[in-house]
Amino acid sequence: MHNFSQLLIVLGIAGLTVPFLHRFRITPVLGYLLCGVLIAPNGPLAWIDREVAGSAADAAGTITMPEDALQKFAELGIVFLMFMIGLKLSINELWDRRREVIGIGGAQVVATSLVIFTFARVFGNGIEVSILMAACLSFSSTAVVMQLLEEKKSEGSAAGKLCFSILLMQDLMVVPVLAMVSAFATNEGDDLLLPIIKALVIGVCAIALIFVIGMRLLPPLLRIVKPHRRREWLMSFVLFIVIGSAMLTEYAGLSAALGAFLAGLLLAETEYRKDVEDIVAPVKGLLMGVFFLSVGLGVDLHEVAEDIGWLLASVIGIGVAKAAILFAVARGFGVQKHAAAETAVMLGQCGEFAFVILTLALAEGVIPRGDAQFFMLVTALSMFVTPFVTALAPKLGKLLKR
Repeated sequence: MHNFSQLLIVLGIAGLTVPFLHRFRITPVLGYLLCGVLIAPNGPLAWIDREVAGSAADAAGTITMPEDALQKFAELGIVFLMFMIGLKLSINELWDRRREVIGIGGAQVVATSLVIFTFARVFGNGIEVSILMAACLSFSSTAVVMQLLEEKKSEGSAAGKLCFSILLMQDLMVVPVLAMVSAFATNEGDDLLLPIIKALVIGVCAIALIFVIGMRLLPPLLRIVKPHRRREWLMSFVLFIVIGSAMLTEYAGLSAALGAFLAGLLLAETEYRKDVEDIVAPVKGLLMGVFFLSVGLGVDLHEVAEDIGWLLASVIGIGVAKAAILFAVARGFGVQKHAAAETAVMLGQCGEFAFVILTLALAEGVIPRGDAQFFMLVTALSMFVTPFVTALAPKLGKLLKR
């Protein structure tokens, strides 16, 4: 019954607490983050319950389920978010954005990584740790930013399209970063080029395989399944395609989210695009809520209180540096000032892939545990404050547009 009580807490937050907070103009993203902080095992509710009960037992109103179980649901949230993004695009539209994806997105990652690497070296970190810090902290949060854009109906704006293009490039850049972690762990740090090239080749082959199989097999499979007769058939088929594509890209060393995005692009070319979107949207919304809840659970207020000065300095410093670099890069590519400013403000946070990279680096012994935990906390806090910061982006854009 313990697992049912944990599930009841999650469903109560999704179905009661977050809608209640939304009445006070608190966005669902921020609502889930706040609830995660409150019900964490070391959060305020747990502290109050233990003080009243006078014991160290688990508090009744907190999440104590295994971290791996919650993390799996959180990862599924990102997977379905990327699937829905792909479903709203088309292959031709994605090709039209290649300049923003490769040009602006690639330049932003390289420039931001160089700046963070320089600061990491100045503060006495080793070369390998500095490289990993630079790489993972240069990424922004696809989950937070795209969800906020969706809530504000701003995906089609100039800033929204630019945000998506840059975030897509960052997702692709995860491949060489994960290859670097493996190379560092096997003492191949002096020869990084070979594992990175190998990872990229495998990744390109996986993407090509998904596209070829999808373009050839999806239309006849849909005709065989005949999903227009029963919606549950279409639901099962879509889940199979999304999760299968995600597993294939993850097995090839890419992110699972990228595979789901490709599946969305392919299904967007079929006649069932609108039906698929109507079916998957509620599932995506609930799983995304679990993701934001897990981020809130990762904010330990005791650790924040102990290192509050360094944490605030890191969150503010990284955010300001990333925003300034992105604004300069976007302007260099001819983006209008107001759109560049809005995009820079919205992408100033650290992203969820930092958790993946830091966790792998910690498991491989590449980065000290203290450093990994500190930057995980920095990532969680920067994602937590994003809804507050992004509220300023449209106002700044309008000011510059005048």
